[in-house]
Amino acid sequence: MDIALLVMLLLTSLTGLLLLVLRATPAMGLLLAIHLGVVFSLFITMPYGKFMHGLYRFLALVKYAKERREFGS
Repeated sequence: MDIALLVMLLLTSLTGLLLLVLRATPAMGLLLAIHLGVVFSLFITMPYGKFMHGLYRFLALVKYAKERREFGS
């Protein structure tokens, strides 16, 4: 999944740049659909890789601090 994240980020940036370069051409509609599909895929696969570890760790620390405050330890 680590390689998948890097590939999805690369595809997102490449399709985004292509969209910027080709925005005044008839290919804009198709390219926009492809780019949005890649962005959607990136968000779908994001929770399954190491990318989300930072967020999960932060939420665990917040939960721990809250529980510690509630129980007075």
